[in-house]
Amino acid sequence: MSLNFLEWDCPSCGKHNREDTNTWCYGTPIRHCRHCDGEYLDRRWREVAVEGFDPRSTNSSLYLKGCIGFALFAAVMALWIVWSIRTKGYYMMLNAFCVGLGVLASIACFVLWIRIRTGAEAKNQAPYMEESMQRMQDPAYVQKLISYGYQVPDTFRK
Repeated sequence: MSLNFLEWDCPSCGKHNREDTNTWCYGTPIRHCRHCDGEYLDRRWREVAVEGFDPRSTNSSLYLKGCIGFALFAAVMALWIVWSIRTKGYYMMLNAFCVGLGVLASIACFVLWIRIRTGAEAKNQAPYMEESMQRMQDPAYVQKLISYGYQVPDTFRK
């Protein structure tokens, strides 16, 4: 089971649905209810051939700034611990937890920065673009998107 999922109540029958998803919700925005098989548009999903990839998944500078920011946060918390020990003789575990959290977040941002800079993230996203392009070649699918009010560029309209 995936760690990422979306939950919603069906607009037709009102019953609760839960569906596994990829991190950025890449896929068809046309969803089906598991209970009544009702069909509707869910704008949380991205048709990447139309909308492109989420900017957060391609912006390496965002993660570099996050890496630096979390590292600075961890350093400030570490300095606070040192100050507390020197002036009071003790420190709060919350401060130590914040140091650890800052270090882990900084490492995570650094890994994502490297993945984007090396092209590993783009390679990971390529299958989503291929699937999306295949869906967009189907005139019936494109027409269904248009009928739901989805903005489809002229390049996909036939």
